[in-house]
Amino acid sequence: MKMAKIALASAALLVSATAFAQGKPSAYTDADLVWKDDFDGKKLNMKDWNFEFHEPGWVNAELQSYDDSKKNTYIKDGCLVIQALKEEKKDGTIHYTSGRINTQGKRTFTYGRFEAKLRVPKGKGFLPAFWMMPDDESYYGQWPKCGEIDIMEVLGDDTSKLHGTIHFGEPHSMVQGTKRLEKGNFADEFHVFAVEWEPGEIRWYCDGVNYKTTNEWFTKRPGFGEQTYPAPFDQPFYIILNVAVGGSWVGYPDETTNFDPAKDDAKMYVDYVKVYQKKAYNEDVEKPSKSPVVAKTDSSGNMVSQQKSAWEFLTAGGGVGSVDTDGSTHTIKTTNAGSLEYSIQYVQAKVPLNQGYRYRYSFDASADADRTIITGISAPNYSYERRFGDEKIKLTTKKQHFSFEFNMIADSDPECRIEYNCGAQGSTATVHISNVRLEKIGEFDLSFGKTCLPDGNYIENGQFQEGKGRLGSWIIENKVNADISVTKDRARMLKIVSPKKAKMDDVIIAQKGLKLEGGKNYVVKFDACSTKTTFITVHYADITQKTRVMAGRIDPKTKALIPGHFEWVYAPKTDTEIDFSMEVGCDGGTIYVDNVYVKENCVVINGEFDTGMSGWELYAHQNASAKCEIVENNGNKQAQVKIDNTGNLDWMIQLKQNGCLLEKGKMYKITLKAKSDLERMVMLALQRDGSKDDNWFPYSNTLKFKAGSEMKEYSWQFTMGMETDPNVIFTISMGAVSDKIITQPHTVTIDSIVVEEIQKKETR
Repeated sequence: MKMAKIALASAALLVSATAFAQGKPSAYTDADLVWKDDFDGKKLNMKDWNFEFHEPGWVNAELQSYDDSKKNTYIKDGCLVIQALKEEKKDGTIHYTSGRINTQGKRTFTYGRFEAKLRVPKGKGFLPAFWMMPDDESYYGQWPKCGEIDIMEVLGDDTSKLHGTIHFGEPHSMVQGTKRLEKGNFADEFHVFAVEWEPGEIRWYCDGVNYKTTNEWFTKRPGFGEQTYPAPFDQPFYIILNVAVGGSWVGYPDETTNFDPAKDDAKMYVDYVKVYQKKAYNEDVEKPSKSPVVAKTDSSGNMVSQQKSAWEFLTAGGGVGSVDTDGSTHTIKTTNAGSLEYSIQYVQAKVPLNQGYRYRYSFDASADADRTIITGISAPNYSYERRFGDEKIKLTTKKQHFSFEFNMIADSDPECRIEYNCGAQGSTATVHISNVRLEKIGEFDLSFGKTCLPDGNYIENGQFQEGKGRLGSWIIENKVNADISVTKDRARMLKIVSPKKAKMDDVIIAQKGLKLEGGKNYVVKFDACSTKTTFITVHYADITQKTRVMAGRIDPKTKALIPGHFEWVYAPKTDTEIDFSMEVGCDGGTIYVDNVYVKENCVVINGEFDTGMSGWELYAHQNASAKCEIVENNGNKQAQVKIDNTGNLDWMIQLKQNGCLLEKGKMYKITLKAKSDLERMVMLALQRDGSKDDNWFPYSNTLKFKAGSEMKEYSWQFTMGMETDPNVIFTISMGAVSDKIITQPHTVTIDSIVVEEIQKKETR
């Protein structure tokens, strides 16, 4: 059975895992092989693989649907074949299908060498991939925070170039390596693709050659601390093989793309998949420290280069134009403004900004006729997150001076970018810019005091996922040399192993300076269990709560201890600053603690946005484009969601809040105010957290309303008919609601969100 496919490969390319590589040699030998699939059977082994089912446009604006058709995914001559197909319907519409399989829940691995020998399809619009995703994509948060490892991607119209990538972080960040073949290509012969993933290092290989190595990644949500390195690449991942048709990166099929099933152009052949692992890995690794960001300035303190070569003229979306410059004065000419505000763009890249400093950005500008331009400073390596701006400024024929000051709150970044966007803004008038300056003018205090985190918790790192040893932000007093650590299992609980005769107050964990508002109710809560019945004493403000912790019950499936839940309500009369501590010593026992919270005791917190985005998170799918800002209007703070593209599904843009409590049998009222400068439908729901099982049941039902140019109040009532759920998600969805895709830039404004318990009316 093997002879047919071996004939397709050059003997020089049959490289084993033990081959000596250029760069860093492989760390694995044949003795480390733990799993393989040679695809020698008559059909796909469903004990190892799953079919995925997705509609067109599910990700990356791709054209194909994925299903389990034997025409798309099959075994032939000892190879797995994934074939893209094109079908013309009777009504003239074109439908594309393809295959995507994975090992999720069946074959998952943490660390190792992941290798496949395969050859790829060729043609405009094909994107074959051999890659990996986390078995539990919710563990560190939605993509890209969860992490992604791309072992092999080859664009169908450039089959001599290989891409290997990891995706991570928020904002979305990535590290990518590429390799171009000097002879041949990846479509006409088999090649061996591999990644070696270990704690603190990921290496990519092609035919035994180590062409990219990285140790730079992170997992962090805005407003939270950074998850302990090497997160997110410290959890079980599964393997995926697929062929996509079209998409935002690869482009789309054209008249040259061949889908003929009798030809090999639209097929990916996979000879084998292999996984190698060591018996153990040392996860006690430190995140590499970055070199300080150093800014070069001239004698006047200006960080902007006056060299002509430092500037770059860019076009997109049909923009046509040019620039005349000597490095210090710049004339931006527009022939066609294009379809995007940045269709005509003039930039200076590699501008360093340091966290904790205040900057002044200024320039002079005019135009040949009245018009607007948009300027700002972005972070290209972090999804073009704005370090400053975007500021829409009005130009006249008279030269004006513009000056702005801003604080650098984000981590220091050596590769920011000054931008002048002169595209689709209603004019093609020539723009003149000069005297561009960026100056460091001082420092500002980053320690704002302990207000609540975006999830409403006043306790930092209450789930023991951040900082060195996952104990970041905690003050620990250990009088008896207890063994204090965080468990390595999925639960990540604080573990305190005390010696015999240890007392409760011999081990104390604490946080100080929690700033709470008077007149509000707060819930103080945590989960805990122990190997023996004991006590934990909690102190907050002038209150002491001593609670009995029973010897934990054992989960019959996981064999892990099942923690108990403890909580109290605290209501300060005036604004106050409190310290919080827990006495967790135990005479010869082991105590586990997790999910420590001090949080406002209401269904939805910060519905008035008085504390900015505290409690709230904006989710924007990669198919969509949106950002959220808190603005003040007549003394009221409002959330403005600025949307450039809704994506193709309603949930692809969400303003949401996690951890809401709904109690069985209680009636609730939802109230909010909203408007949109483009009339459109908006959807909301209080729904089950389905990140682990894909069950997103809307407890409140799915609610919709039409938002227009005037701010209006909307309200609904519902009864919680299911079991009490403390982990409900409140979502306001602004994607393609009611299947209406919107690509016109617009802003949805949200204010005064209240979810309150109400009394049922008596019936007679």
